[in-house]
Amino acid sequence: MLAADGWLVRIKPWCGYLSPDQAQGLAALAQRWAQPQLTVTQRAHLQLRGVSQAGLPALQQGLHELGLLDPDAAAESRRNVLVQPFWQPGDVTHTVADALSAALREATDVALPAKLGFAVDTGMRPCLREASADVRIERRGEALLVYADGATAGRCVAADEAAHAALELARLFSDSGAGRHQRVADWVRAGGLPAYWQRDAVADAPRWEPTLGCTAVGWLLGVAWGRLPAATLSTLGAKGGVRLTPWRAVLSEGLQSAIDESALVWRADDPRWRTAVCTGQPGCGHAQGTTQDVAQALAPWLPGWARLHVTGCAKGCAHRGPTWTVRVGETGLEWLGWAMADTPAKEAGLSQRDIGLLLRELQP
Repeated sequence: MLAADGWLVRIKPWCGYLSPDQAQGLAALAQRWAQPQLTVTQRAHLQLRGVSQAGLPALQQGLHELGLLDPDAAAESRRNVLVQPFWQPGDVTHTVADALSAALREATDVALPAKLGFAVDTGMRPCLREASADVRIERRGEALLVYADGATAGRCVAADEAAHAALELARLFSDSGAGRHQRVADWVRAGGLPAYWQRDAVADAPRWEPTLGCTAVGWLLGVAWGRLPAATLSTLGAKGGVRLTPWRAVLSEGLQSAIDESALVWRADDPRWRTAVCTGQPGCGHAQGTTQDVAQALAPWLPGWARLHVTGCAKGCAHRGPTWTVRVGETGLEWLGWAMADTPAKEAGLSQRDIGLLLRELQP
């Protein structure tokens, strides 16, 4: 996509995983052909910004050599698979995510909406329900439950049938015609989901919060403001594989102890872990002003328990759902309170200090 600061290039690693060679190679490409900083997105993708028209072909060739390009744009568009990052090689999550990714890449006979996404969330308990997805796969005893986002029930299938069932549900949505106008959850609310796709109840589960630190498969590390310097990615790649997450965090497989990288967040009370911030000006033409400097200025004011969203416009690209929100407006900062990014402002024309005082007064 052409943005205000050049071409924006989206990287969608297979099953959200970068091998050591891919991580280091991608870092080198970013340093050569783009801004030397990658954005970690809510869909567990990476974005390169500031790519020139002249440099775009060389960047694409480099991505191809690293195995980070699909055969064509249509295949790439269909392959939106979000994978819970705590999988073990060869387990059900890894196997289903791989099979679903392959099925989507080969599904040339179906026209899925560009943003239709799948979540393979088959750990012992779901951890991706807060993330954006239209078709979800979760564990249900020895079986897997495939269901539409927003539905209270779905269908239990064997693990080796889950990828096929997920694609079947996506085809049903697409064939209904609803995909041209709605997300799957809207289609479900409108009564479009057939009864035979509502046989097995979706289990209640407590809200899952990612915990930074050591896991069974590596270190989960926050990425400050969601911006990952290419040099830091290269350092992580030199130690092992890198798994992407929708939480502005990466999971480093090879890391054994803390490393001195200023872009990485190690503590949950760090305001950089608890603040979502979009690109803002000059990179985004929709933004009313800069955002990164606002987020940094507000960080000392943010209570240790609170989460903040700083957005340059009403689109809210950096955060899904309501939270404490500050929007950059034409006449200054706007305080939205606990809200979505497109909510009318409670107060407008505020300074950074004004917002800071409001944050300091927040109550849990």
